[in-house]
Amino acid sequence: MKLKTLFILSMVLIFSVLLSGCSASAMRTNSWSGLSADADNAYLANGTFVYAITLKNGGQLWQYPAEGADSKEAYFANPVLTDDGQLLIASAGSNHSLTSLDTTNGTANWTFADAIAPWIGSPTVVDGTIYAPNSDGILYTLDMNGNLLWKKEIGGALWSQPVSDGKMLYITSLDHNVYALDLASQEIAWSVSVEGALPGSAAIDEAGNLYVGSFGSNVASISTSSEAIAWDSEIAGWVWDAPTLDGETLYVGDLEGNFHAFNTSDGSEVFAPVKLNGPITGSPLVLDDFIVVGTEGNLETEEFGKAYAIDREGGIVWQQTINGQLYTAPVQGGDLILFSPVEADAVLVALDLDGRQAWPFTPAK
Repeated sequence: MKLKTLFILSMVLIFSVLLSGCSASAMRTNSWSGLSADADNAYLANGTFVYAITLKNGGQLWQYPAEGADSKEAYFANPVLTDDGQLLIASAGSNHSLTSLDTTNGTANWTFADAIAPWIGSPTVVDGTIYAPNSDGILYTLDMNGNLLWKKEIGGALWSQPVSDGKMLYITSLDHNVYALDLASQEIAWSVSVEGALPGSAAIDEAGNLYVGSFGSNVASISTSSEAIAWDSEIAGWVWDAPTLDGETLYVGDLEGNFHAFNTSDGSEVFAPVKLNGPITGSPLVLDDFIVVGTEGNLETEEFGKAYAIDREGGIVWQQTINGQLYTAPVQGGDLILFSPVEADAVLVALDLDGRQAWPFTPAK
Protein backbone atom coordinates (compact mmCIF):
# COMPACT_ATOMS: atom_id res chain seq x y z
CA MET A 1 0.00 0.00 0.00
CA LYS A 2 3.04 2.29 -0.24
CA LEU A 3 1.92 4.02 -3.45
CA LYS A 4 -1.47 4.82 -1.97
CA THR A 5 0.15 6.28 1.14
CA LEU A 6 2.51 8.44 -0.91
CA PHE A 7 -0.38 9.68 -3.03
CA ILE A 8 -2.45 10.63 0.01
CA LEU A 9 0.48 12.48 1.57
CA SER A 10 1.08 14.38 -1.66
CA MET A 11 -2.61 15.29 -1.87
CA VAL A 12 -2.57 16.60 1.70
CA LEU A 13 0.42 18.75 0.76
CA ILE A 14 -1.24 20.07 -2.40
CA PHE A 15 -4.48 20.90 -0.62
CA SER A 16 -2.62 22.67 2.18
CA VAL A 17 -0.74 24.76 -0.40
CA LEU A 18 -3.95 25.59 -2.24
CA LEU A 19 -5.76 26.74 0.86
CA SER A 20 -2.93 28.54 2.64
CA GLY A 21 -2.68 31.80 0.70
CA CYS A 22 0.98 31.29 -0.20
CA SER A 23 2.98 33.32 -2.70
CA ALA A 24 1.97 33.63 -6.35
CA SER A 25 5.23 32.12 -7.59
CA ALA A 26 4.73 28.93 -5.56
CA MET A 27 1.12 28.65 -6.59
CA ARG A 28 2.01 28.75 -10.27
CA THR A 29 3.83 25.44 -10.44
CA ASN A 30 3.12 23.23 -7.42
CA SER A 31 -0.62 22.67 -7.45
CA TRP A 32 -2.84 20.10 -9.05
CA SER A 33 -4.20 21.76 -12.19
CA GLY A 34 -7.55 21.81 -13.94
CA LEU A 35 -7.44 21.41 -17.71
CA SER A 36 -9.78 21.64 -20.69
CA ALA A 37 -9.38 22.37 -24.38
CA ASP A 38 -11.22 23.07 -27.60
CA ALA A 39 -9.93 22.69 -31.16
CA ASP A 40 -7.67 25.75 -30.91
CA ASN A 41 -6.79 26.50 -27.30
CA ALA A 42 -6.08 24.91 -23.94
CA TYR A 43 -7.42 26.38 -20.70
CA LEU A 44 -5.35 25.70 -17.59
CA ALA A 45 -6.43 26.41 -14.01
CA ASN A 46 -3.18 26.44 -12.06
CA GLY A 47 -2.94 27.87 -8.55
CA THR A 48 -3.93 31.52 -8.42
CA PHE A 49 -4.13 31.88 -12.22
CA VAL A 50 -6.09 30.60 -15.20
CA TYR A 51 -4.33 30.60 -18.58
CA ALA A 52 -5.44 30.38 -22.19
CA ILE A 53 -2.74 28.77 -24.36
CA THR A 54 -2.77 28.37 -28.12
CA LEU A 55 -2.38 24.78 -29.28
CA LYS A 56 -0.46 26.00 -32.32
CA ASN A 57 2.79 26.59 -30.44
CA GLY A 58 2.05 26.71 -26.69
CA GLY A 59 2.03 30.50 -26.53
CA GLN A 60 0.03 32.29 -23.86
CA LEU A 61 -3.04 34.16 -25.08
CA TRP A 62 -4.15 35.59 -21.73
CA GLN A 63 -4.14 34.96 -18.01
CA TYR A 64 -6.73 35.62 -15.33
CA PRO A 65 -6.33 37.73 -13.32
CA ALA A 66 -4.42 39.84 -15.84
CA GLU A 67 -2.33 41.67 -13.24
CA GLY A 68 -1.14 40.08 -10.01
CA ALA A 69 -2.32 37.01 -8.13
CA ASP A 70 -5.15 36.97 -5.63
CA SER A 71 -3.97 34.87 -2.70
CA LYS A 72 -7.60 34.15 -1.76
CA GLU A 73 -8.11 32.19 -4.98
CA ALA A 74 -6.90 28.67 -5.80
CA TYR A 75 -7.92 27.15 -9.12
CA PHE A 76 -7.58 23.45 -9.86
CA ALA A 77 -11.05 22.27 -10.95
CA ASN A 78 -11.30 21.67 -14.69
CA PRO A 79 -12.52 24.83 -16.47
CA VAL A 80 -15.87 24.33 -18.22
CA LEU A 81 -16.50 25.67 -21.73
CA THR A 82 -20.12 26.62 -22.39
CA ASP A 83 -21.97 26.83 -25.70
CA ASP A 84 -22.32 30.61 -25.40
CA GLY A 85 -18.57 31.24 -25.10
CA GLN A 86 -18.09 31.34 -21.34
CA LEU A 87 -15.34 29.62 -19.38
CA LEU A 88 -16.51 28.65 -15.89
CA ILE A 89 -13.76 28.47 -13.26
CA ALA A 90 -14.30 27.28 -9.69
CA SER A 91 -11.96 28.30 -6.87
CA ALA A 92 -10.93 26.28 -3.81
CA GLY A 93 -9.69 29.47 -2.18
CA SER A 94 -11.21 31.36 0.72
CA ASN A 95 -13.24 33.61 -1.62
CA HIS A 96 -15.38 30.57 -2.57
CA SER A 97 -15.79 32.09 -6.02
CA LEU A 98 -17.32 30.60 -9.15
CA THR A 99 -16.42 32.90 -12.04
CA SER A 100 -17.33 33.18 -15.70
CA LEU A 101 -14.60 34.35 -18.07
CA ASP A 102 -14.81 35.57 -21.67
CA THR A 103 -12.81 32.98 -23.62
CA THR A 104 -11.58 35.59 -26.11
CA ASN A 105 -9.73 37.81 -23.65
CA GLY A 106 -9.98 36.32 -20.15
CA THR A 107 -12.01 39.14 -18.62
CA ALA A 108 -14.61 38.27 -15.97
CA ASN A 109 -18.27 38.25 -16.99
CA TRP A 110 -19.59 37.61 -13.48
CA THR A 111 -18.69 35.99 -10.15
CA PHE A 112 -20.88 34.01 -7.75
CA ALA A 113 -19.41 33.96 -4.23
CA ASP A 114 -22.23 32.85 -1.93
CA ALA A 115 -21.11 29.26 -1.35
CA ILE A 116 -20.14 28.26 2.17
CA ALA A 117 -17.03 26.21 1.32
CA PRO A 118 -14.38 25.81 -1.41
CA TRP A 119 -15.22 24.50 -4.87
CA ILE A 120 -13.37 21.25 -5.56
CA GLY A 121 -15.32 19.93 -8.57
CA SER A 122 -16.43 21.57 -11.79
CA PRO A 123 -19.97 22.68 -12.58
CA THR A 124 -21.98 21.19 -15.41
CA VAL A 125 -24.41 22.93 -17.78
CA VAL A 126 -27.74 21.36 -18.79
CA ASP A 127 -30.20 23.20 -21.07
CA GLY A 128 -28.80 26.63 -20.25
CA THR A 129 -28.63 26.11 -16.49
CA ILE A 130 -25.45 25.80 -14.42
CA TYR A 131 -25.39 23.07 -11.75
CA ALA A 132 -22.47 23.62 -9.37
CA PRO A 133 -21.73 21.12 -6.57
CA ASN A 134 -19.79 22.49 -3.61
CA SER A 135 -17.74 20.83 -0.89
CA ASP A 136 -20.34 22.18 1.58
CA GLY A 137 -22.66 19.42 0.29
CA ILE A 138 -24.96 21.88 -1.49
CA LEU A 139 -25.80 22.00 -5.19
CA TYR A 140 -26.04 25.61 -6.38
CA THR A 141 -28.10 26.22 -9.51
CA LEU A 142 -27.42 29.38 -11.52
CA ASP A 143 -28.60 30.95 -14.74
CA MET A 144 -26.02 31.74 -17.42
CA ASN A 145 -25.59 35.24 -15.98
CA GLY A 146 -24.51 33.91 -12.59
CA ASN A 147 -27.77 34.54 -10.75
CA LEU A 148 -28.76 31.97 -8.13
CA LEU A 149 -31.95 30.15 -9.13
CA TRP A 150 -32.14 27.66 -6.27
CA LYS A 151 -29.93 25.48 -4.11
CA LYS A 152 -30.34 22.01 -2.70
CA GLU A 153 -28.56 20.25 0.16
CA ILE A 154 -27.43 16.89 -1.22
CA GLY A 155 -25.33 15.34 1.54
CA GLY A 156 -21.62 14.76 2.11
CA ALA A 157 -18.84 16.74 0.46
CA LEU A 158 -19.33 17.09 -3.31
CA TRP A 159 -15.99 16.99 -5.13
CA SER A 160 -16.92 16.09 -8.69
CA GLN A 161 -18.76 17.31 -11.77
CA PRO A 162 -22.32 15.96 -12.08
CA VAL A 163 -23.50 14.14 -15.21
CA SER A 164 -26.97 14.24 -16.71
CA ASP A 165 -29.29 12.43 -19.11
CA GLY A 166 -31.37 15.58 -19.54
CA LYS A 167 -34.00 14.57 -16.98
CA MET A 168 -31.89 13.59 -14.02
CA LEU A 169 -28.66 14.99 -12.61
CA TYR A 170 -26.38 12.32 -11.13
CA ILE A 171 -24.13 13.53 -8.32
CA THR A 172 -21.41 11.53 -6.57
CA SER A 173 -20.47 12.29 -2.97
CA LEU A 174 -17.78 11.52 -0.44
CA ASP A 175 -20.57 10.06 1.74
CA HIS A 176 -20.45 6.94 -0.54
CA ASN A 177 -23.71 7.76 -2.33
CA VAL A 178 -24.71 8.44 -5.92
CA TYR A 179 -27.70 10.80 -5.93
CA ALA A 180 -30.27 11.17 -8.72
CA LEU A 181 -31.78 14.66 -8.72
CA ASP A 182 -34.96 15.17 -10.73
CA LEU A 183 -34.39 18.40 -12.66
CA ALA A 184 -38.10 19.11 -13.01
CA SER A 185 -39.06 18.71 -9.35
CA GLN A 186 -35.64 19.76 -7.97
CA GLU A 187 -35.85 16.86 -5.53
CA ILE A 188 -33.69 13.79 -4.91
CA ALA A 189 -35.51 10.94 -6.68
CA TRP A 190 -33.28 8.16 -5.36
CA SER A 191 -29.77 7.33 -4.20
CA VAL A 192 -27.52 4.28 -4.22
CA SER A 193 -24.69 3.59 -1.78
CA VAL A 194 -21.37 2.02 -2.81
CA GLU A 195 -18.40 0.68 -0.86
CA GLY A 196 -16.35 3.86 -0.53
CA ALA A 197 -16.14 7.62 -0.93
CA LEU A 198 -16.68 8.94 -4.46
CA PRO A 199 -14.30 11.81 -5.25
CA GLY A 200 -14.75 11.35 -9.03
CA SER A 201 -17.69 11.76 -11.38
CA ALA A 202 -19.84 8.97 -12.75
CA ALA A 203 -19.72 7.93 -16.38
CA ILE A 204 -23.08 7.47 -18.10
CA ASP A 205 -23.89 5.43 -21.22
CA GLU A 206 -26.69 5.83 -23.78
CA ALA A 207 -28.82 3.23 -22.00
CA GLY A 208 -28.73 5.28 -18.80
CA ASN A 209 -26.33 3.07 -16.85
CA LEU A 210 -23.90 4.78 -14.48
CA TYR A 211 -20.34 3.64 -13.75
CA VAL A 212 -18.34 4.77 -10.72
CA GLY A 213 -15.05 3.98 -9.01
CA SER A 214 -14.58 4.57 -5.30
CA PHE A 215 -12.19 4.59 -2.36
CA GLY A 216 -13.66 1.19 -1.51
CA SER A 217 -11.32 -0.29 -4.17
CA ASN A 218 -14.20 -1.15 -6.45
CA VAL A 219 -15.83 -0.25 -9.74
CA ALA A 220 -19.62 -0.47 -9.91
CA SER A 221 -22.38 -0.20 -12.48
CA ILE A 222 -25.68 1.35 -11.39
CA SER A 223 -28.86 0.84 -13.40
CA THR A 224 -30.91 4.03 -13.43
CA SER A 225 -34.02 2.06 -14.44
CA SER A 226 -33.88 -0.28 -11.44
CA GLU A 227 -32.15 2.31 -9.23
CA ALA A 228 -29.78 -0.37 -7.99
CA ILE A 229 -26.26 -1.72 -8.45
CA ALA A 230 -26.06 -3.99 -11.51
CA TRP A 231 -22.56 -5.26 -10.83
CA ASP A 232 -19.67 -4.46 -8.50
CA SER A 233 -16.06 -5.49 -9.22
CA GLU A 234 -13.29 -5.41 -6.64
CA ILE A 235 -9.88 -4.08 -7.71
CA ALA A 236 -6.52 -3.63 -5.99
CA GLY A 237 -6.60 0.12 -5.38
CA TRP A 238 -8.73 3.17 -4.77
CA VAL A 239 -10.21 5.07 -7.71
CA TRP A 240 -9.83 8.84 -7.67
CA ASP A 241 -11.35 10.08 -10.94
CA ALA A 242 -14.20 9.06 -13.24
CA PRO A 243 -14.05 5.89 -15.35
CA THR A 244 -14.12 6.44 -19.13
CA LEU A 245 -16.51 4.69 -21.51
CA ASP A 246 -15.53 3.39 -24.95
CA GLY A 247 -18.52 1.60 -26.44
CA GLU A 248 -19.06 -1.50 -24.30
CA THR A 249 -15.72 -1.17 -22.51
CA LEU A 250 -15.03 0.85 -19.37
CA TYR A 251 -11.49 2.05 -18.63
CA VAL A 252 -10.27 3.08 -15.20
CA GLY A 253 -6.99 3.48 -13.30
CA ASP A 254 -6.36 2.94 -9.60
CA LEU A 255 -3.97 4.29 -6.98
CA GLU A 256 -1.93 1.09 -7.00
CA GLY A 257 -0.92 1.87 -10.59
CA ASN A 258 -3.22 -0.61 -12.35
CA PHE A 259 -4.99 0.19 -15.62
CA HIS A 260 -8.25 -1.77 -16.00
CA ALA A 261 -10.72 -2.50 -18.81
CA PHE A 262 -14.17 -3.84 -17.88
CA ASN A 263 -17.03 -5.25 -19.92
CA THR A 264 -19.93 -2.91 -19.21
CA SER A 265 -22.41 -5.80 -19.40
CA ASP A 266 -21.16 -7.81 -16.43
CA GLY A 267 -18.07 -6.16 -14.91
CA SER A 268 -15.63 -8.81 -16.08
CA GLU A 269 -12.14 -7.62 -17.03
CA VAL A 270 -11.33 -7.51 -20.75
CA PHE A 271 -7.64 -8.15 -20.10
CA ALA A 272 -5.41 -8.52 -17.06
CA PRO A 273 -4.75 -5.18 -15.33
CA VAL A 274 -1.73 -3.37 -16.81
CA LYS A 275 0.77 -2.38 -14.13
CA LEU A 276 2.24 1.10 -14.67
CA ASN A 277 4.95 2.99 -12.81
CA GLY A 278 2.78 4.69 -10.18
CA PRO A 279 -0.69 5.73 -9.06
CA ILE A 280 -3.20 6.68 -11.76
CA THR A 281 -5.36 9.55 -10.55
CA GLY A 282 -6.81 11.08 -13.72
CA SER A 283 -9.49 9.60 -15.96
CA PRO A 284 -8.24 7.74 -19.05
CA LEU A 285 -8.46 9.58 -22.37
CA VAL A 286 -9.92 7.45 -25.17
CA LEU A 287 -8.55 8.15 -28.68
CA ASP A 288 -9.08 6.33 -31.97
CA ASP A 289 -6.01 4.10 -31.77
CA PHE A 290 -5.33 3.83 -28.04
CA ILE A 291 -6.15 5.01 -24.53
CA VAL A 292 -3.92 7.51 -22.74
CA VAL A 293 -3.26 7.71 -19.00
CA GLY A 294 -0.73 9.48 -16.80
CA THR A 295 0.91 8.37 -13.57
CA GLU A 296 2.27 9.99 -10.47
CA GLY A 297 5.53 8.06 -10.76
CA ASN A 298 7.23 6.80 -7.62
CA LEU A 299 7.83 9.54 -5.04
CA GLU A 300 9.84 7.18 -2.84
CA THR A 301 12.45 6.52 -5.56
CA GLU A 302 12.04 9.99 -7.12
CA GLU A 303 10.87 8.46 -10.41
CA PHE A 304 8.94 10.91 -12.59
CA GLY A 305 5.42 10.31 -13.82
CA LYS A 306 4.86 8.87 -17.28
CA ALA A 307 2.34 9.24 -20.06
CA TYR A 308 1.23 5.88 -21.46
CA ALA A 309 -0.65 4.97 -24.64
CA ILE A 310 -2.32 1.56 -24.25
CA ASP A 311 -4.14 -0.34 -27.00
CA ARG A 312 -7.49 -2.09 -26.61
CA GLU A 313 -5.81 -5.44 -25.92
CA GLY A 314 -3.81 -4.04 -23.00
CA GLY A 315 -0.51 -3.58 -24.88
CA ILE A 316 1.63 -0.49 -24.28
CA VAL A 317 1.98 1.40 -27.58
CA TRP A 318 4.35 4.02 -26.22
CA GLN A 319 5.39 5.64 -22.96
CA GLN A 320 6.91 9.04 -22.34
CA THR A 321 8.51 10.30 -19.13
CA ILE A 322 7.25 13.71 -18.06
CA ASN A 323 9.34 15.75 -15.63
CA GLY A 324 6.91 15.83 -12.73
CA GLN A 325 3.92 13.96 -11.37
CA LEU A 326 0.77 13.59 -13.50
CA TYR A 327 -2.38 13.92 -11.41
CA THR A 328 -4.67 15.78 -13.81
CA ALA A 329 -6.44 13.68 -16.46
CA PRO A 330 -4.98 14.04 -19.96
CA VAL A 331 -7.01 16.12 -22.42
CA GLN A 332 -7.12 16.08 -26.21
CA GLY A 333 -6.65 19.38 -27.99
CA GLY A 334 -6.75 19.03 -31.77
CA ASP A 335 -4.05 16.49 -32.68
CA LEU A 336 -2.27 16.93 -29.35
CA ILE A 337 -2.44 15.18 -25.99
CA LEU A 338 -2.14 17.59 -23.06
CA PHE A 339 -0.72 16.86 -19.61
CA SER A 340 -0.27 19.20 -16.68
CA PRO A 341 2.61 18.02 -14.43
CA VAL A 342 3.13 18.91 -10.77
CA GLU A 343 6.57 19.85 -9.39
CA ALA A 344 7.89 20.68 -12.86
CA ASP A 345 9.11 23.81 -14.63
CA ALA A 346 6.40 23.51 -17.28
CA VAL A 347 2.80 23.53 -16.08
CA LEU A 348 1.50 22.18 -19.40
CA VAL A 349 3.11 19.74 -21.84
CA ALA A 350 1.75 18.84 -25.28
CA LEU A 351 2.56 15.48 -26.88
CA ASP A 352 1.82 14.44 -30.44
CA LEU A 353 0.02 11.17 -31.15
CA ASP A 354 3.35 9.31 -31.24
CA GLY A 355 4.19 10.47 -27.71
CA ARG A 356 6.78 13.06 -28.76
CA GLN A 357 6.78 16.43 -27.02
CA ALA A 358 5.40 19.19 -29.24
CA TRP A 359 5.89 22.04 -26.78
CA PRO A 360 5.94 22.90 -23.06
CA PHE A 361 4.21 25.91 -21.51
CA THR A 362 5.81 27.76 -18.62
CA PRO A 363 4.15 30.95 -17.32
CA ALA A 364 6.17 34.14 -17.23
CA LYS A 365 7.45 34.97 -13.75
